[in-house]
Amino acid sequence: MSKNLPIDILIEVEDHFITQILEIGDPDFENAFYKVKILWEKELSFPKYNIQFDLNDTTFFVRKITGNLLKETLKSSFLQSIGIFTLVLSFALVLSENAFGYFSLICLVIIYLSPIFIYFKNMKDFLLARQYDNYTLTYYQNHILVVAAGGGAFAQLLFRFRSETSHYIYSMIDGDFAWSGFWSIVGCAGLVFWAVFNVISQRKYLAQIKVVKPYLKYLHASS
Repeated sequence: MSKNLPIDILIEVEDHFITQILEIGDPDFENAFYKVKILWEKELSFPKYNIQFDLNDTTFFVRKITGNLLKETLKSSFLQSIGIFTLVLSFALVLSENAFGYFSLICLVIIYLSPIFIYFKNMKDFLLARQYDNYTLTYYQNHILVVAAGGGAFAQLLFRFRSETSHYIYSMIDGDFAWSGFWSIVGCAGLVFWAVFNVISQRKYLAQIKVVKPYLKYLHASS
């Protein structure tokens, strides 16, 4: 398998492999192991034509797992962010423009700060990825970098929210279409998606790091 296979996935693969050996029910362990190996032969081998710009060797099996994990996280993030953002926008129908401006700003600030708060609250666990940076402890640790990547851009949006953005959004919902309102909604929707994606990834990281922690004694910390 890939030398950079995340430890949490490696643990799950090991458990699954052992379970399959036991399910075969062959008293001869070597024979049972061989049968399972044959079943996994395609997934354990490297692609014949690996045309990818990737520094890491990747098996079919690893790509299948990481691809599914990413799709699952993106889908969950999209659905939840749509629900949250729609709920916030719906208050424009019952509040005055001024009240909606303050209400939506408070909501967006809370949403924006959520992944940052979770990070600092669990900093000790998040820093394990840096402490063992010669390994990939969990697949989700790569997603955590998105917090820093998008934080600055969305902070700028919040700074000018009350001065112009909330007005554009309110007018848009009130039926006065303008491209400024459209792009304001897109920008705020992007902020919500960014935050939700990070929170979901952080929660999954924290859940997986609990699985990995007992195995850290077998790893060599880089710092």
